[in-house]
Amino acid sequence: MKLAFFYWQLDQGGIERIIVNCANYFVAHGHDVTIVLIRPEGFYLELLHENVKVIYFKSISKTKLYSSFSEILKREKFDLLFSSTPALNTFSILAKILSGTKTKIVISEHNNTLVFFKNMKFTLSKFTYLSIPLLYRFADAIVAVSAGLGNSLQKVALLPLNKIRIIHNPAYSTLLDKQLEISVEHEWFNDKSIPVLVNAGRLTEAKNQALLIDAVHLLIKRRPVRLMIVGDGHLLPVLQNQINSLGLENVIQLVGFQINPVSWINQADVFVLSSDYEGFGVVLVEALAAGTTIVSTDCDYGPAEILIDKFGYLVPVGDKIGLADKIEFALNNPLQKTLLKDRAKEFSVDDIMLQYDNLFTELTTK
Repeated sequence: MKLAFFYWQLDQGGIERIIVNCANYFVAHGHDVTIVLIRPEGFYLELLHENVKVIYFKSISKTKLYSSFSEILKREKFDLLFSSTPALNTFSILAKILSGTKTKIVISEHNNTLVFFKNMKFTLSKFTYLSIPLLYRFADAIVAVSAGLGNSLQKVALLPLNKIRIIHNPAYSTLLDKQLEISVEHEWFNDKSIPVLVNAGRLTEAKNQALLIDAVHLLIKRRPVRLMIVGDGHLLPVLQNQINSLGLENVIQLVGFQINPVSWINQADVFVLSSDYEGFGVVLVEALAAGTTIVSTDCDYGPAEILIDKFGYLVPVGDKIGLADKIEFALNNPLQKTLLKDRAKEFSVDDIMLQYDNLFTELTTK
């Protein structure tokens, strides 16, 4: 098969790590694999298998995006193209229809589309979301990464639920195992007298690190802890100001983007996810693979499906008191590492990608 994975850029984030896992799997299994990127940049490019080709748009001008993409589709003649996020999904479907290419289009949803739509200002992007019920039905296949997300997407796209396949993210890989072997040199990890919490994710409203900062502010009144927040994003100055205003400069550090966040999680006493919403929660599988006890908000969607009440501790969304209490409970009641690692392997690239392999083969042999 000649396969293409289409995304904005291979920057930080769970979807980007999944694209790398997918591309590396398929090229290792003898397929011709290309990643099509709108922007020629991204930290994760160096993680790609040497045989994965990367194609960039000739122009990122809004007026030339379609012609750039159409030219790629006509020239490359992919058997199948896989895209993520509503904007790229609708763009891919429309490009196929207008260009006349025979490329099969498989679209996937990784985030809570309904919440994104409600929180978005009325712009061209919101118009894209309004086109979902019209265009998604022309996709050759639709994938949601969690059952809850599939149910939500069914309502947004106005499609029968049986038209949406549930395939979890292929989050556990041999690459992840190698990253777990890399140690992080930081004085806080060397000081075993004070437990370290780690959070990893983009610094955005959806991840709600502000809630976690407030929870730690409550928790340190009862016991000493330290928190490292791994990631970058537009809220960095806002979160730093919050840390400073609460006098937590010696308790909480924003350590920025790290290409191997699991290396940091691996050395933490507890991993904390404070999100308001998720599509799946790749980082939770990574924390499981590290054997690190997890505290997560019980947000839509993903955490409850991954942790299922025995592989981590859940707390209501937006509850800073509950989050502080649960973190303290987790520190006093760590979960068995082998139990968590075995759970992570249920989301292995080999197992999950076999489902994608079957889907792609089914579509391209029709």
